[in-house]
Amino acid sequence: HYSPASGRYPQAIFDHGTPLALYHTKRLASPAQRIMLFANDRGCTKPGCDAPAYHSQAHHVTAWTSTGRTDITELTLACGPDNRLAEKGWTTYNNTHGHTEWLPTPHLDHGLPRTNTFHHTERILHNQDDEDNPN
Repeated sequence: HYSPASGRYPQAIFDHGTPLALYHTKRLASPAQRIMLFANDRGCTKPGCDAPAYHSQAHHVTAWTSTGRTDITELTLACGPDNRLAEKGWTTYNNTHGHTEWLPTPHLDHGLPRTNTFHHTERILHNQDDEDNPN
């Protein structure tokens, strides 16, 4: 069961017991995980990107090569071009609200928004992500 208000994934199980934590068994996201990502992220999570969920890929927030884990809490949506930014020095992490933040390489970082609200207009009314970053 997913709670949009919490912004986090509780220990979620779909019908017929499909797990959303694949741990070290697979690198690619399962269909059940992709459905959860579609519901939670709604599209690419990189700030400034308007790519919808159906044009996005499952992206490991922490590189799979580092953790070897494919858990729903370690996945987010990223369109193809933004997914490849990880290979160019960009990093991602989940903030305290469970939203994915994108950090550019230091020479590109100009203090721009780190989360994408394009697919989540409800966040604009109460931008809780700004509370995480006092700058």
